[in-house]
Amino acid sequence: MSPPSVYLFYGDNPLGISETLADLEAKLGPSSDFNVQRFSGGALDLEQLRAACGALPFLSSRRLIVVEDAQDIPKARAEGFSQLMDDLPDTAALVLIEQVRVDRERDYKKASFLYAWTQEHPDKSYVRAFLMPKGSSFVRWIVERSEGRIEQDAAQLLSHYVEENTLLAEQELSKLLSYVNDERPISVEDVERLTPSRGHMDIFAVVDKLGNARGTLPRLQRLLEDQDPPYVFLMLVRQFRLMILARRAIDTGEDPVKSMSVPPFVVKKVSAQSKQFTSSELKSIYQRLLALDVSVKRGEADLSLDLLPLIANLS
Repeated sequence: MSPPSVYLFYGDNPLGISETLADLEAKLGPSSDFNVQRFSGGALDLEQLRAACGALPFLSSRRLIVVEDAQDIPKARAEGFSQLMDDLPDTAALVLIEQVRVDRERDYKKASFLYAWTQEHPDKSYVRAFLMPKGSSFVRWIVERSEGRIEQDAAQLLSHYVEENTLLAEQELSKLLSYVNDERPISVEDVERLTPSRGHMDIFAVVDKLGNARGTLPRLQRLLEDQDPPYVFLMLVRQFRLMILARRAIDTGEDPVKSMSVPPFVVKKVSAQSKQFTSSELKSIYQRLLALDVSVKRGEADLSLDLLPLIANLS
């Protein structure tokens, strides 16, 4: 039986998708570096994709052509893309990745022309859903991922801290497992000591959404309601201070991980966020936050009332 020519991976679990894709690449053997080509669905050139699919593999029986964010392929190109899939040579394996939330799979399956094509060509297709585990399933996923090297209560706490995000959980688990060094299971105390609390995760989310008031302000409002406003403000100030340091390192060609005395996963996050701004913009925002702090201490402002307008002006 011939292997599938089209692989459709869909869902909201990027870790599961990336690991399965890595397995497919590994099957190409030592020549995988020469036989994998990637495209983005939103900026797809059909002729370039067709040429990639038609190219002969190097020291392998097949080439792997990956289209990431395939959910962004314009519907106007659906007919041409479907024809391309119809005409795929035996030497090409086309992997389509639709990064979508699948609260109701029936709605996704009705909307995706890629899924419809796979159902019309079951002999040529392999379809797999990658859904983010939820609730007790996520806790069980953490325990299995750690190969049983985490206490149940610690797994539940970690699930809460990372807000059921597999990528973040994998990152935190790796750090925790290194910390205990296989000498004992990960405990609640370990998670509390090494994993940022939900408040820190929300600050990351608030900063990620800057430029989109509809995304930023509701998150910040909830955070101010759930946490002590001075604590939220302190976290915001810290976040922008770290972004200034990361941006300075990037602008001078330094490695932010080596120049900042915070955990590498934090450096990676703030470095990505700092690229939303210039150094002067970050310094200006930081000065505005400090000015608000002075006004609060003088009794001229109230964090609960004045922090939201300040962030709104940044959005």
